[in-house]
Amino acid sequence: MKKRIVLSALLGLSLGWNVQAQSNGEMGTRLENGRLLVDQQKYELAMAELLPLTNAATGKNYAPDAAYLYSVAASRNKKWADADKMLTQLISGHPTWGGLADAQYLHGYVLFEKKEYLRALNALAPIQENALQDEVANMKRHYLLQLPDKATFQYLLRQFADDATVAKAYADKLVSGWFTEQDRSQLEGIVSRFKLDKSYLQRTANIKKNEYNVAVLLPFQLPENGVRVDKKNLFITDFYAGMLSAQDSLQKRGVRVNLYPYDTKNDTAQVRKVMELPELASMDLVVGPIYKSNSAVAAKIAQQRNLNMVNPFSDDLEVTKGNPYLYLMEASVATQGQRAAAYAYQTFPKKTAVLIFDSGKDDTTFAGNFRRTYTALGGKVLVAQKINSKTGAGISGILGNVNLKDLGALVIQSTAQNVATNTVSYLEQRASKVPVMVPQAWLEHPQISLSQLDFLEFYFLAPKFIDAENPTVQQFRQAYAAKYKLPPSSFTYSGFELMSYYGRQLQENGYAAPPKLSGVQPGTFYQGIGYLNNTTAKQTQDNQYVPILKLENGRVLVVNPVF
Repeated sequence: MKKRIVLSALLGLSLGWNVQAQSNGEMGTRLENGRLLVDQQKYELAMAELLPLTNAATGKNYAPDAAYLYSVAASRNKKWADADKMLTQLISGHPTWGGLADAQYLHGYVLFEKKEYLRALNALAPIQENALQDEVANMKRHYLLQLPDKATFQYLLRQFADDATVAKAYADKLVSGWFTEQDRSQLEGIVSRFKLDKSYLQRTANIKKNEYNVAVLLPFQLPENGVRVDKKNLFITDFYAGMLSAQDSLQKRGVRVNLYPYDTKNDTAQVRKVMELPELASMDLVVGPIYKSNSAVAAKIAQQRNLNMVNPFSDDLEVTKGNPYLYLMEASVATQGQRAAAYAYQTFPKKTAVLIFDSGKDDTTFAGNFRRTYTALGGKVLVAQKINSKTGAGISGILGNVNLKDLGALVIQSTAQNVATNTVSYLEQRASKVPVMVPQAWLEHPQISLSQLDFLEFYFLAPKFIDAENPTVQQFRQAYAAKYKLPPSSFTYSGFELMSYYGRQLQENGYAAPPKLSGVQPGTFYQGIGYLNNTTAKQTQDNQYVPILKLENGRVLVVNPVF
């Protein structure tokens, strides 16, 4: 029986099998059936089919293969206790079995999932196969970086004092937030003994510099070296032009930031090549790349090299999971749901809500975060209903069963035009004054007039709101248009705000990895930017401020200003 499992497979990706039954007898048939059931993801049936064969007395030569397949099915089914018990039996009962290293590897994975870190490391320790060493190290690092308790990690470090992977993971945890001055001698010892980069020692304190270096990895798609702002690939050049404008603005305030653009051409290989350049070690911040696959590759390398990185456009907080060096410029969809819930509970007298949300991933993420936050604050979500705007809005049917007069807030998370028009029509017919929270996109639907939204009690979640009446915005627009012969776009403002915010943070707080960022403060064009969660007082990895707008006599007002 030949098999190999890699960490990505255990975490839910593809898994290949090559199981050869030893005969065509009943037991061989059951083993083959078990294998097929595992392939078909019918894990409960696979476990039932394989369990009788795992007993050495009855399973004969099939017992270790059956026990291993049973353990894979149990782990895929998240039945960690069953997998742990069977693997313990397999490893102790069949010490000469040809697949022992695979069983030990799987056992380590199961124990990590059970959060039994000491047992997991002990399970992996005997593995000698060279082909598995990288996967063993990757697994240990993956789970150890998720360990939340410093004292537990210190104990593991003492027990596995010669394990370079454990030591480096602990060093990473120190520089990503655990470090105190009492840890300095230990960190110095780890860096020296395991020959880690000297930057580990620098990253334990904020370093003030005369100037800061920022790498910009974007798909400029230009054939020649360097970057110029033109009408090709406009949203990218708009964004970079905004960064250049912020660079000039910072310099006038005594903050010098050097921008180093790299054309990634939306090519993963090119992204990897740039991220591995020696010169990237001198960068205080990496901006981009922007596309999901490229960003994932860059983020992994950034974490390995302890490089601070900000994704300028993503609102998916999941991309930062397990990587303390990766930040989002935007408020994530999850944070938008949380902020909407907090505002609704704190503002509207009645502490009840009806939540209607579309079937897309972002909409369901928003809804889940709204519901959890609103409930935790003490509110009650009377209805939480998913709809599919592509097959029909269904708004009237849902709202027909709701007493709008006694409702605290109606929250509708969908940008679909049919959902918006049906909702407005339903509420207009009833002259409803229930507060309604919706995405900013509803302000832009051509079939809905601003006077309709003004009459009703609508509140708009607007993460990227730019107040066109702001004199600073108007002055910038005029200067930008004069220079580039076209008006700034939303991407221009985004590039300016990103560079301006992070440049000021570097100037005020110095360089550190991960970066030291401040709480919410007004931006130049954005209503607010900040990375401290007011509830937990902890630094987050996405912007925590979400502007909420309301129409009053035809004017758009921000109802939750920073100050």
